[in-house]
Amino acid sequence: MNVIHPPFVHFVVALPLAALFSQLTYLGTKDITYAKASTRILALSLLISFFAVYGGLHDANTILNNNYILEYGKAVIAKHKILGFLTLLILFITTLIKWIATMKKSFTLEKLSLLFIIFTILTVLYEGNMGGSIVYKYSGGIDNHIIKERCEKLK
Repeated sequence: MNVIHPPFVHFVVALPLAALFSQLTYLGTKDITYAKASTRILALSLLISFFAVYGGLHDANTILNNNYILEYGKAVIAKHKILGFLTLLILFITTLIKWIATMKKSFTLEKLSLLFIIFTILTVLYEGNMGGSIVYKYSGGIDNHIIKERCEKLK
């Protein structure tokens, strides 16, 4: 199975963390360069998240149509899909608030955007944990027919 989703999701997890460190550095030094860097990092993360969602929808259809998942995992995929769209929305709102804060040079909005960045990171980490359980707990994306054949050969 050729998957599109995994290469993109790692960036969606890592980039908001980089934006957090840049934002914390800005709040400590008040050097606008760090605020601008944080905004750009979040914008890049938002762009990549569109590819992650598209890849996730494509891969989920492949997994569900070919039964490459245990039965209990199908409900988890449905929840993961909904949370993926919510995560995308939260990342969009966070990026928008951060962009407005940077453009207006508002230290108060920068503090608020820090809270949104942290909330985004927590949401992304929860989403990633759920996605990992789809693969490692429910065998999502793994051709179970091949696994059954190998197990029977070992008997």
